[in-house]
Amino acid sequence: MSKKQAFPDIDWNRVADLGFPVIAPFVQGGIWYGAMTIDKRAEALGRLIAIAEVIPAVDLNLPKGVVLASLYDSTADTIKLLMDLVDAIQEIPDSVKETLKEIKDEVTPDFLEEDIDPIKAVGDVEDCKRAFKNATPSFLRNRVTESAYITQCLIRKGYGQKLIAELIRKYV
Repeated sequence: MSKKQAFPDIDWNRVADLGFPVIAPFVQGGIWYGAMTIDKRAEALGRLIAIAEVIPAVDLNLPKGVVLASLYDSTADTIKLLMDLVDAIQEIPDSVKETLKEIKDEVTPDFLEEDIDPIKAVGDVEDCKRAFKNATPSFLRNRVTESAYITQCLIRKGYGQKLIAELIRKYV
């Protein structure tokens, strides 16, 4: 009887070459979003990146993950600027403008962040902190991983980006 190998001969360098370009933007975006939630200067830079990338004539030549995280962080501001840009361009047909306005209404959150109870929000942050400590090995615990974990936890609970950034700055 011959023994079967658990894994056939796999060229792991080739797998890494194929997988890294797919995964890299998400890793870059996660790190950049974590930095934006911790530091106000990074947040301001992220908003500048998001606004500049919407303008067709401007290409900052930044990594895709950084642009993705910047756009995610300032979605409302970016959509407002995009709609102002669409209104300013006269050659765009009205049907296209109507379609873009419908998309904007779909993307805009259904609830206003002012309506959220601050006591509930602090409780949700504490729940996310506890979950982070339970789910993350001790050697991976730091401010960046904690803020990234709490951010995704609060997103699942339905909070908007601006409120999440404010809660993380105050309580993490």
